[in-house]
Amino acid sequence: MKKVFALAISVAIVFSLAACANQNVATPTPQDTPPVQQASDAPQPQETDKEMTIVIIPKLVHEFYNYVLDGANQAVSELAATGQKINVIWSAPTSADVVEQTEKLEAAISLKPDYIAIAVIDGSSVKSLLDQAQAQGIKVIAFDTDYEGSNADAFIGASLEAQSQSGSQVADQLIKMSGKDSGKIAMLTGSPDAENHTLFSGGFRDRVKAEYPNFEIVTEQADNDDKGRATELTEAILAQYPDVDIIFGGNGSAGVGAAIAVEAAVSAGQIPKGQVFISNYCLMADPQASMEAGWLSCIIDYSPYYEGYYSVMAAAQEYFNGIPLQGIDIPFGIVTMENLDTYSAEYHQICIDNGAEYWK
Repeated sequence: MKKVFALAISVAIVFSLAACANQNVATPTPQDTPPVQQASDAPQPQETDKEMTIVIIPKLVHEFYNYVLDGANQAVSELAATGQKINVIWSAPTSADVVEQTEKLEAAISLKPDYIAIAVIDGSSVKSLLDQAQAQGIKVIAFDTDYEGSNADAFIGASLEAQSQSGSQVADQLIKMSGKDSGKIAMLTGSPDAENHTLFSGGFRDRVKAEYPNFEIVTEQADNDDKGRATELTEAILAQYPDVDIIFGGNGSAGVGAAIAVEAAVSAGQIPKGQVFISNYCLMADPQASMEAGWLSCIIDYSPYYEGYYSVMAAAQEYFNGIPLQGIDIPFGIVTMENLDTYSAEYHQICIDNGAEYWK
């Protein structure tokens, strides 16, 4: 995926059918583009007076969720071509704040939409509200982040087990890339309240301790999924541990921020280039640019675009066609410079092979 475009998010913007048809939506990359239908099996327009409304609540305003919005917009455009009218209400908290997300959810319920799709920060904080939504006939789709005891009607994303396992994959990949039998590791662990960040970091930590005992985790720092904060933390880490070998970036910003600090340290002669191996979550514009520049070593990817696309698509299949709502597994993959050119097509096929488009 050589070109990735981010779409600027604004809070609580309503995308009606007409607006989505005319909106300047980022062109999906090969990884993100659903299968192209041939003329013979393309859906025919089915004009209907029914109109579906879905409120989408991400965790925060962030590049990751820009791609979720891209995917939702693409689904709306495709469904419009079949005569199915979808209204998307995008309601993004400014930061990954549990209280602010709860307020967004309360506001969404008051609108009485047909569906609410939410990337839950903390399950215990929203569970009773989701019960209220369902009692009013609103279907709930959890996306990106599943949580223990989830009461959502469907989940679109990586399972709790897969999220933890992804951390193990990163540990194996980074230590292999380092070429060392021992060394020092620093961890940037994201947002303490975000269950998926906890699972990513926990999987990494457990794998290192179990399989690589000669590697020492010297520090763990919460960067709150903020690139600037990750940069500041990495600067402090490099000052205290100038011989660090690996930096685990446990979210979509941490590795990119760490790479900025490492590049500056190399330029200042503080450390040699090639000493530090860095990971990041999700193949997006910033991580890809950092990897291509030689600072980010690997990306553990799961597609935010598909989370938005399939949240809208799955809801529409139930609303218009009566196909029961189902969960959709979004798989993880490892991206390095060696497979960057081929990764997009391979990932796309894995999603299809896993039965993501179950209505077909």
